[in-house]
This record gives sequence, structure tokens and C-alpha cells, in this order.
Amino acid sequence: MKNKYTIILIPPDQSSTHQFQLSKRGRKYLGAGLLLFGLIIIGIFAQNLYLSHYIKELQPTIVHIDQLQSKIEERDQEISNLTEKSNQVTKDLTEITNLEAKLSTILKIHPSTFATPLSRSTNLATQSYTPSTPQTQTSASNSSTLAAHISLLQKYYEAAVQQKEQLDHTPSILPVQGQISSSFGYRRNPFGGWSSEFHNGIDIACNYGTPVLATADGIVTFAGWNSVYGRKIEIDHGNGIITFYGHNSRLLVKNGDHIKKFAVIAYSGNSGRSTGSHLHYGAIVNGKNTDSLTFTNPTKEE
Repeated sequence: MKNKYTIILIPPDQSSTHQFQLSKRGRKYLGAGLLLFGLIIIGIFAQNLYLSHYIKELQPTIVHIDQLQSKIEERDQEISNLTEKSNQVTKDLTEITNLEAKLSTILKIHPSTFATPLSRSTNLATQSYTPSTPQTQTSASNSSTLAAHISLLQKYYEAAVQQKEQLDHTPSILPVQGQISSSFGYRRNPFGGWSSEFHNGIDIACNYGTPVLATADGIVTFAGWNSVYGRKIEIDHGNGIITFYGHNSRLLVKNGDHIKKFAVIAYSGNSGRSTGSHLHYGAIVNGKNTDSLTFTNPTKEE
């Protein structure tokens, strides 16, 4: 037993003991192991103490970084919102330009008549973002202004379209170029004698084969032979207005055709009950014969 060491473990309940024998070399290994274990524990404790101190010193920096990150996210959101609003402004300006162009075409006026100069579009589209300016409020104001302007232009456009459609369906031009030789109303019988007759239209003297124009948009309701008016055309323009064209030499349309204003529908002639080459042009409003010059200014061409 020389040079050996015995470790005895005695339980508290006085039960059997346990003995471990260590040689001198084993004791050295055990001591070295315990020393190494102690050093490891001390190292871990020191490291934790150092990290705790280091983190404590860095805490203000970490808080500052978190604040900067939060601000960056806020700025990114602001930039995203501004980009979206800028795209909406560009879209609104494009819509305004299109509406103004349509109105200019319908009303036959120059686009500069409207209160939306092109320079304003450039200014609104190129406004830069600076944190010192209330950009969000400015953008919101611009968007609101543009939306109101678009709404107003849309109302103007709808009114102009309705007005144009009404004008297009109103017989406001003469169907041929020529001289009015007989007016609407009672007149002396052109076939002789002293009797009078009611003339339900106007006669326009013109050369044989002169192009006859539709005086308004409408639908052809009759295109054929009539015992009085010869080759005759009737066009329904809507709103209770019908025009008819008599004594033609040739018809270019048929029943059911949709006709546009200024379209050539026939050539003048001397067919039917007629004393010479001319066009008989009449108008019926709500079932009653009406002077066709009621809608027409014969001295002005459109």
C-alpha cells in the first residue's frame, strides 16, 4: 500500500462505504484535472463578467443604432408613399391632358384655353423631397387639387359630349350648295294657274347631279320612289326630328343605314313632280311639317 492513497466515501445513513485507491501518479492526474476544471470555471466566469461589462458600455450605441434603423424604416415608408403619390399625380396629369385634348377637339378650341398650363405639370411631377418641408401635406394638397380638376374636366367633357351629340343630330346645314328658289309655306302653284298650295319644305336650285349631304346624324327610314318627290330619302335624327330630300337623280343609301352629318346620300335631279333640277328639302318635328331653316343658318357653313 506504499505510494497509494485511499479515498473513502461514507454515506450519511451509515450504509456501506466506498473506497477508491489512487496511486501517486493517479493523484497527480486528479490534481491536474481539478486544477484544469477550476481554471475553466474561472475563465468562463471572467468571460461572462467581461461580456457583461462590454455590453453595458455598448448599450447606448445599440439603442442609437435601433433608433437610426427605426428612422430609416420611417423614411423608407415616406419615400414609398411619396413615390405612390407621385405616380398618382403623373397619372392624374395624363388624364387631365387627355380630357383637355378631347374637349379641345369637341369644342374646336385651342388647349391653351384651359387653366392647366403644361409648365404646371412639370412643376408638380418634379417636386423634390426634403425632410424640412411638409412634403406629405403638399402632395396631399396637389392630389386633392388634381382630383378636383379632373372631376371638373370630366363634367365639362360629359356636357360637351352630350352637347356635341345633340348638335350632330340637329340638321343645322343646307344639304346642297345652291340658291333657295322657294320658301316654306303657301305659294302660287308652280305648274300654272292662280291656285296656291302649301309647300312643306324649301326648294334649293342647283345643277343636276350636285352631291346631297345629310344635314345631321341619323338613321335612314325611307330610300326609294315617291309619286310626288321622285327619288326620296327620309332620315330620322332622333328627338322627334326627321328630314327628307326629294327629286334626286340617284340615291346612295338604303333603309336602316346609319348616316353621319355631311355624308353624301344622293345626287340632285328632277325626278317626281318637278319643274326643273333642284332639291326639295323638308323637316318634320314631332309629326308636324316645320320650316327646315329653323335649325339652319344658310349663310354659314360648318
